[in-house]
Formats: sequence, C-alpha cells, structure tokens
Amino acid sequence: MIDAPLRVPAKGHVLLLCDGRTERGPQHLGFTLEKQGGAILLIAPDGLSIADLFTYPALRANTSMGRSPDGPTTWSLFAQPTPGAANETSGIARGFSKAPQLELDATGRLTATAEGEVRFTTDGSDPRGADAMRFVEPVVVEPGHVVRAIAVHEELLIGDEAMLLVPANGHAGEGFSLALDPQDLWGDSTGIYNPGAAQNHTRRGIFWERDAVVRIDSSALSVGTRLFGSGSRGLGKRSFKLYARDRYDSPADGFAFSDGTRVHEGVLRADASPNAFLRNAVMEKVVHRFGLHLLVQPSVAKPLYLNGAYWGLYRWMPGKDEEWLKQRSNAEALDMLEGPASTERSGKGDHFLNARELLVRGAPIDSIDAVIDTRSLIDLACIDLWTGRADHELNVRCYRPRERDGRWRWVLFDMDLWAPPNENSVQRMSLAVLPETPFVPQLLAHPELQQRLLARMTALQATAFEQIPAIADSLYHTHAAELADDFKRWDLQLDMPTPEASLAELKSFATQRGAHLFAHLAKSTGRRLHETVIEAPRADQGVLLIDGLALPPGKHSVRCFEGVLMHIELRAVEGQEFAGWKGADLATASGTIDLWKAKSLRPVLRSVVP
Repeated sequence: MIDAPLRVPAKGHVLLLCDGRTERGPQHLGFTLEKQGGAILLIAPDGLSIADLFTYPALRANTSMGRSPDGPTTWSLFAQPTPGAANETSGIARGFSKAPQLELDATGRLTATAEGEVRFTTDGSDPRGADAMRFVEPVVVEPGHVVRAIAVHEELLIGDEAMLLVPANGHAGEGFSLALDPQDLWGDSTGIYNPGAAQNHTRRGIFWERDAVVRIDSSALSVGTRLFGSGSRGLGKRSFKLYARDRYDSPADGFAFSDGTRVHEGVLRADASPNAFLRNAVMEKVVHRFGLHLLVQPSVAKPLYLNGAYWGLYRWMPGKDEEWLKQRSNAEALDMLEGPASTERSGKGDHFLNARELLVRGAPIDSIDAVIDTRSLIDLACIDLWTGRADHELNVRCYRPRERDGRWRWVLFDMDLWAPPNENSVQRMSLAVLPETPFVPQLLAHPELQQRLLARMTALQATAFEQIPAIADSLYHTHAAELADDFKRWDLQLDMPTPEASLAELKSFATQRGAHLFAHLAKSTGRRLHETVIEAPRADQGVLLIDGLALPPGKHSVRCFEGVLMHIELRAVEGQEFAGWKGADLATASGTIDLWKAKSLRPVLRSVVP
C-alpha cells in the first residue's frame, strides 16, 4: 500500500521499489518480489477495483520484464534493465533459451543441438563475449580444452550455459571442471591465480571474485570464485572458494553435500602441502567411523580441470562457516570464533572468554561442563596431541548455539602438519604464554579433566589410532591412480613425496607414536604406565567397548595410566549373555575399573538356555 502522498507528473513516471523498507519514503513498498515468480496487482484507492494485473515468471540475473513499448498491454523480457527510463522496443522476448546439448565423439568432433544459433568458446572465456565463435560444423576441439556454449535466439534472451570438458590424453575427464576467462586467471592486473603486478594470488575480498562456471556433478553451474586459504596461496597448486549468488544465476538453494546440508559457499581444496591428502582424509575417517565429538566437513575427492587443463586431485567440501554449522547443529543462530585470537566470525565472543576463564582457573567441573562440551574439547586435544599438529593454535574453529544452554564445540581443522613421532607435543603445547586451543596444560591441571583426557586417549589408542594403518591403506588404494596423477602433475613444482612414500611415512608414524606420546603424558602427569592384555569377544558373541569405543575381536595390549578409571561395557548379541569378567572385580556388564591394576581382562559369555 502507498499510504503517503506520491506525485506522478503528466506523461511521466515514478520508480517504485519493492524492498519492504517503507520507512524510506512512499516510493518504497512494504513487500518484496519472489525470485521464482509471482503476481503484481495495481488496486484503485477504493481497495476493490483492480486497475492492472500481471503475473511474472522467474527472472535471471540482470534481466527485467516490462511493457514494450511503454503503455500498451504487450510485455517483454529485457536483457538490459532500465529503471527510470523507457523500455527498449527492439523486439519481444518471451523467455530464456535452453542450454545447448553438446556431444563429443572419439575423434574430438563436437556436435551442438539448440533452439537458435550456438556460440561457444574453448579457452574458458564467456561465450557471451565478443570473442565467442558461431558454431558451424564440423568443429574439432583439441584435448585439454573446455567448451562453454550458449544458444542465441531472436525471440529469447540468453539462458542457461552448457559446458563440456575435453580432457587431455591420459585423463578420463571424470571430476570437477572449473572454467573462467583466462584474463581472470592469468591477467597481470586482474588474474587471481597469477602473482601479477601486485601479488594478485594473495589478494582477498569481493574485488578479487570472478565469474566462473563449474561442473561438480553433471550440470554446469554459474558461480563466483576466489582463491582460498592462507599458506597454500604461495604454492603452485591453490585452493578455490565457490560462491552461489543471485547475480550469477547460481542455484537458489546453493550446493548440496552428503551430510544433508545445502550451503552457498563451497571449497575446492588443493591439499598441496606434503602428505596433506592422506593425513586429512585419515583423520576425517577416524572422526566419522568412531563417532568422535567433532564436526567434520563432508568431502569428495576427484580431479580438477581448470579451463580444460588437468590441475590435480582436489577435495570438494562446504566452508566451515555459519551457514553450514547452523544446519549441522540445528541452531537458529550461532556464536562462532576462529584462530588464536578467538576472532568473532559470527555473534559475540564474550561467552567464550568467560568459558575459557573457567577452564584456566580450574573451576568446578560442573561449571565448565555447563558452558563447554568437554567431550568435544578432549577429542580435539587427543587428536592434536597424537598427530602433534604444528598449527593447533592457528587453525581453530569453535562454535555454540546462541541459546541459554548452548555449549562450545570444535570443528576438525586442517590435519596436514604432523610432528615427528617422537616429538614431545605435550611439552610443546604446554609452553604457550597465553591459553590456546586445545588447552592441554589446563586439561592436565584439572583433576577431573585430566582423568577424562587420559581415559579417552587410552581408549582412542586402543581402537581408532590402532586402526589408522589399515584406514590409510584403504584410502590409498581407493585413490592410488588419482594420487599418482597428482604427483606427476606437481612433482617439479611442489616439495612433495611420492604417494607410496607418503603412505609409508604415515603408517610408520602410527606404529611409533603411541609409545612416545604415552611416555610424555606419563611424565607430565606423574602417573605410571602399564600394559593390560584385553581380549575382546568374537563378533558372533558380542562387542566390548572402552569409553564407548568398540575394541576389535581378539587380544590387545592396551597402554593405561595408573589411577585412571576406564568405563568398560560388554554388549552381548542375541543368544548370548554376560557371565562375568575374568581379571576384574566387576559384577555387571557395564562399569568403571582401574585398568592399570589388571594384568589381563576378558569378558565371560554363555549361551542363553531357552
């Protein structure tokens, strides 16, 4: 409703803004227009008579719809919006063209089917530009290029774009394909990948975002892209961040991921540092498989083709940002912090500072548990200590639902920088002048939290960390060909070991790390170490859990700390029942014991008598 005087001159016009901001004046209407289409009614002052009615369809970015010419009842789409000026009268456009159908035969011959003329490029540039070629058969595309194509029709505005990768010999072409104008990549002053005139590859912000087209699954999506990351920007193989925005005609609901989230920012992660892919993938698998209390971005690893050129193995994942975290935590609003300074990315950090103060001064455990999910913090501390993560205090992301009982939790973050297996990470992480994640000295100084940390580390070493060599083997064999191709592509430009050497190093680390880490923890806490032999039942009998983690069937030599109570539980399968413990004075199938006092431990089961 226009409820204030609004003067329209004779044979003139007035520009009305459907922005819902009526406080700005009578030209601002109290509603917005639906992007997917709707109806607009012009109603007379009597509130009943309809002076004009128009139903409009979904519009693409930078297009408009109006009368053509001004005044009559004929409507048209316009490629160039002209608010405040007369509409164009060069022709009537009733819709948008569909993307051409592109096919490539074994000889490299391209065919294109479309309603209207097809215009295309093969270097990644926009087919709407002046350098685009008219498609006239026969067209042969050389390997290592990407085809971008549109359909041009006199009665239609340009609509969706098609993209087809023509991979170089030796590459299957299955994976991600990213295409953008070569000048936007390599231009001296505007190229985001090229160091250029002003170290372009280090630049951030919207000014360094470029139009692009990406194929993640089967269809081409129009997006914005920037370089992403910190230290990796200085390497030849760099990460990209993709933005689904209205102005690019990106999908309205963003990118879909396997964890059920849909977000408007996604990352093509390069994993360019030595050993990065296997280390990151292994720890992500550990968190997922064993149900650790940390959030992990879902990721898919595939080759990336940049303007048709093979660019190596990349992982596609959502950003660790508010949109993704809100969906994963089912929260309407979040407080989210990052980095060593606990920089606010969303909401406020006051609650975290208060929570951290409780941790630093060793407050009662109930007070700490009320504001911090200590299971999440302890799982992060165990992983950081076990890997000896070099940048544990830098790459940090924590969050909490902004509600009365919202507690702080952590996100798994960049697990590529591991220490040597014999490094005393306990000592290094305890030497910080200021409190820093994962707060190792504070956890070890607090009686209850020390117990929890050492119990959790004992359980993780006996279960998850013990299985890391097998997990690494599985991941390596799944991606062996892709890792070999990536090494071949970047061997001369990056300081990276062969995939085989990376696997061997990771497995060697895993077999050595436990003994060193437990010795360092024992020295730091003054607790003696002991190895207890635990025998877990066969799978057809039941499962034995230590601190909620399943111990594989068979005998295990488990390192444990003096005086640290461990929760054990036997879950018998149907047809079996608990009959006691051999080696422990515990009468029930579930309970708490000091493993350090036991030389060996075995649950006793018996068949249920019908």
